[in-house]
Amino acid sequence: MKNLKIFAIFVLLTGFVLAACQPDLPVDVPVDDGYIYGEEAIVDSVEILLMETFPVEASAIVSGNLPDGCTDLYEIDVAREDQEFNLTVVTRRDPEGVCTMALEPFEETVDLDIEGLDAGTYTVIAQDQQAEFTLDVDNILEDDPIVDNDDMLIGSDAFIEGLALEVMESDPVQVRAQLMGNLPDGCTKIHEIRSSRDENTFTIEVITETPAGDVACTMALVPFEESHDLEVEGLPAGEYTVQVDDLSQSFTLDTDN
Repeated sequence: MKNLKIFAIFVLLTGFVLAACQPDLPVDVPVDDGYIYGEEAIVDSVEILLMETFPVEASAIVSGNLPDGCTDLYEIDVAREDQEFNLTVVTRRDPEGVCTMALEPFEETVDLDIEGLDAGTYTVIAQDQQAEFTLDVDNILEDDPIVDNDDMLIGSDAFIEGLALEVMESDPVQVRAQLMGNLPDGCTKIHEIRSSRDENTFTIEVITETPAGDVACTMALVPFEESHDLEVEGLPAGEYTVQVDDLSQSFTLDTDN
């Protein structure tokens, strides 16, 4: 009985020691799943990919090496403080695995949450590697119409009646959206066509401009046809949907673009 008590105390103390040795990680990791979690990756480079959408979307491409064949990438945590994004590469290792001891290269893409940020230069840091990107304007999409410096009323007054997609045989593949519809009167023009992407869905918005104040306009509908290039470079293979108002079309990338 005495030996059993000593063994129980030894096991308990061993658990305390192992728990104390676990690193303080920025992400929650499973408990007692047999893996050892840490920050064992070696980051060699960080690159920034800015997508031509509005609001602008950004991703960080993190490349480097894992220390051996038993260590894999668990998660990349992103934390922002002021103008800096700090990336922590969390790894996990099977302590009982039979490992190759050579370095294992990795490349991982992580999305950065930049919607709503002010114009300026931002730094992305992963270990001793870093990269910068610049937002030329505030990354905020105004929902309400505004009067700009040219006394133009900005809104979404176009009537979209047709949507067609053109997938070009290029490398990388390019995709163009053809928009057909009508403007409400002779004073309203197309100010800008914007697109944004959420996972596998592109959303297109046609922004119009109309002179503010009392302006004489023809009140007949004015037809239009416009094209808009979608930002598809770098996307993985798969099916994608394009939406504008209540219209939608799909296209497929047969291979990673």
